[in-house]
Amino acid sequence: MFTSDLLTNIFALSGIIVLSMLAGYGMRSRQLAKKNRRIRQLEHEMIETHAEILEAQKEFCELESKYKGPKIPLISKASSLGKDQPRTA
Repeated sequence: MFTSDLLTNIFALSGIIVLSMLAGYGMRSRQLAKKNRRIRQLEHEMIETHAEILEAQKEFCELESKYKGPKIPLISKASSLGKDQPRTA
């Protein structure tokens, strides 16, 4: 009788251990899946943001080259006359 109780307790303990291991494995798998899903989502957001920044930079460069002034610097007559004349004190 004592051996049957002990045997039952060993099987019950073994079953509890196996169920606990399976439950822990399942919870950890869910956590990892959730973490990986969040990482993919953040990477996707970063790629979209970088693409928007690059597009804005491209548009800015196009506008800058379109409206860029002449390459030769212009010197106005008024500023050149003011520099050549001596100051009177």
